[in-house]
Amino acid sequence: MTQYMLLLHQAPNYNMDLPREKMMEMTKRYMAWADGLRQKGKMAGGEKLAAGGVRHIKAEGGKPVASDGPYAEAKDVIGGYFVIEAADAAEAEAIAKDCPHVGLSPTNWIEIRPIEDMSKVRAAAS
Repeated sequence: MTQYMLLLHQAPNYNMDLPREKMMEMTKRYMAWADGLRQKGKMAGGEKLAAGGVRHIKAEGGKPVASDGPYAEAKDVIGGYFVIEAADAAEAEAIAKDCPHVGLSPTNWIEIRPIEDMSKVRAAAS
């Protein structure tokens, strides 16, 4: 099995003004989806990311410099992630298509990234 990271992209603060009941309904949809994958042995982990306290580290003049982010002009931010296990990219895509994230807003989208198994590299380096 290969692990894939599903990065959940959304508009900045797209759900910040939702009533508590609506937010809880959304949360239950994500949890039910994740629990179903866990029962099938396909879920390795995942979390919602906090909206505030974001910091960027970039090199300026050859030195790392920290700054605030994301910025108001950002068209999307990563609101959360899941790590799944799938036989191949096609299965990872099918799992992502079933995630409730895409159906909650027309601006939401999911990036699927394979996670490279570094255990072979570590073993070769030892």
